[in-house]
Amino acid sequence: MYMAFSIAYCGSDIFKIKEHALGTGLISLVSFLMLSPLTDVPEERLAYLNTSYLGAKGVFVAIFVSLLTIQVMRFFVKKNFTIRMPQGVPEMVTKSFTSLVPAVAIVLLFGVIKLLFSLTSFETATDFIYTLLQQPLQSLTATLPAFLILILISNLLWFFGIHGSMTVLPILMPIFLGYLAVNTEAVSAGEVIPHAINFGLYDLACLGGSGATIGLVANMFFFSKSKRYRAFSKIVFPSGLFGVNEPVIFGMPLMLNVMLLIPFLLTPLVIVSLGYLLISFGIITAPMGILGAGSLPPLVHGIVQGSLSFGIYEIAATLLSMGIYFPFFKALDNQAVQEEVVASELEQEEAAVNEIS
Repeated sequence: MYMAFSIAYCGSDIFKIKEHALGTGLISLVSFLMLSPLTDVPEERLAYLNTSYLGAKGVFVAIFVSLLTIQVMRFFVKKNFTIRMPQGVPEMVTKSFTSLVPAVAIVLLFGVIKLLFSLTSFETATDFIYTLLQQPLQSLTATLPAFLILILISNLLWFFGIHGSMTVLPILMPIFLGYLAVNTEAVSAGEVIPHAINFGLYDLACLGGSGATIGLVANMFFFSKSKRYRAFSKIVFPSGLFGVNEPVIFGMPLMLNVMLLIPFLLTPLVIVSLGYLLISFGIITAPMGILGAGSLPPLVHGIVQGSLSFGIYEIAATLLSMGIYFPFFKALDNQAVQEEVVASELEQEEAAVNEIS
């Protein structure tokens, strides 16, 4: 329900109908509730909303309803198919009447959609989308190979300067939100977490930022010999602890830096695969998959995700990241030291020439 309102509300700004954001959000919410299945109780002669469809099962429906509501509202507003009020009428009343015509049209549209689906074997739009789209996608992303491929794609995009996480996460977001609801129910019941591949494991792939660069910045902070990287590490190491590595990607730079491409692609795959293996054998507990915890440092992130053992593994993953990045970073650091030595010698020669002059 929150998604059905907020996506339409925020999307109104994106599609240049910001003045109708509140109305669009409310109409979207009403349309979502219209499509949500009802449970009949014949003996009591009543029907009520099935709340199971207001959670994980309704994620994709909320997204589709919001996007369609925005476009219909945008069409009516741009074409001026609205009720116009005379001057002097309060702005709040004017906006209410402006949204009235598109509101009726949108509700009628979703009413027709609901009627059409009631004539099919799926009975509801929610069951149709959940059966044909959400369930297959959840099954696909629940496999380690598919998850690793998405991580690899994300990091390749980052290497070329494209925000890989923002490209991949829209695919994973609705699915992982569904996993979170199911995982939370399992934890509340004292059961094993059913979906180990979730936001928590994606955060592990981004330990220190995309490419699991926490090992790179730690190496830079503790083992730099060059003045360049010693100074740079004072900026990137603290930010890397909290999952922010744009300074490394664009400032080092890591983007288009062929010398760091191998560890940048390999490190997340290694630590995620090992973590998943340890979870599969019951050595560590899977994270719940809470959204928005990725900016927390290692160990603390695992504890917040409900797993102390996963948090401890994050410390081990940090050391593993350091080990993978170390030889590649040392090559860059040694190169920087040589450049600084040459630059220093040139400065001394110039100073000597100036003194003679």
